[in-house]
Amino acid sequence: MTKNLLSINDLSKKEILDLIEFANHFIDEDGNFRKEDLFPEKIVANVFCEPSTRTKSSFAIAANNLGCSLIDFDVENSSIQKGESIFETIDALNLMGVDLCVFRHSDSVIRELAECLPKMSFINAGEGAISHPTQALLDIKTIIDHKETLDGLNIVIVGDLDHSRVTSSFVEGISNFDLGSLTFSGHPEMCNRYQGSKFGKYEPHLEKALENADVVMALRIQFERYEKELNLDLDTYKSEYQLTSEKLESAKGDAIIMHPGPVNYIEITEAVYDCDNSVIRQQVANGVAIRMAILSRFLSS
Repeated sequence: MTKNLLSINDLSKKEILDLIEFANHFIDEDGNFRKEDLFPEKIVANVFCEPSTRTKSSFAIAANNLGCSLIDFDVENSSIQKGESIFETIDALNLMGVDLCVFRHSDSVIRELAECLPKMSFINAGEGAISHPTQALLDIKTIIDHKETLDGLNIVIVGDLDHSRVTSSFVEGISNFDLGSLTFSGHPEMCNRYQGSKFGKYEPHLEKALENADVVMALRIQFERYEKELNLDLDTYKSEYQLTSEKLESAKGDAIIMHPGPVNYIEITEAVYDCDNSVIRQQVANGVAIRMAILSRFLSS
């Protein structure tokens, strides 16, 4: 395994499954996270140049559970606000002895950082609309927790796919498995990249897309990534693409419902979020375990 996790494509199928199995080690029989003082000499920096709750907090908790020293880097009160480049900022942390940088940025700069600073390990915690490998790993873990394997499953992803780094990494990750089918659905203007995709089929009619689904992942509209104001009637959008209990009747009775968060209740109803088939809250919890496994592997490399 390399010293950086920049893309889910950096991992083989075996490495993905090994990380998931390793993550299970950090959850005890009562569902609590184990605290193991494995890396007391290691320094981890959380550098998030975009907002985050789940990813940032789960990496911080994971690092603390492993005994690491954690720098919760405050971008708003850093020299970046004085005009310092992100490269100079991360190099300063490197020179101070940071071992691993958990990095989120709106631009695609993490590979260049990793090449310029080979002594430091980098974990991609969100790269614009391009990739989010650790989210893909926790999503795959959540599916395996409930379905044992991805092989043979019919998976549906619905929502603002074009602007979703979650979709990009998730699709790359699950392409390692022998799926039954992969279906993309959502407003055509939000799914341009997935019409004619080599990974799966695009179906604009949600009820049809949901037929015989084993796994359904809903995604929010990422208003912040649109260069101009989105001219969209939300009532019409919800009538066609909001995941409701009625629409889910097309899916299998034991289909699991997923969402990477945050949930805005435009793409999904509160009833679906709270239903027995929803595993959305488990996804959040799995984030800590999978990130403990990731930090352990890459701090050891």
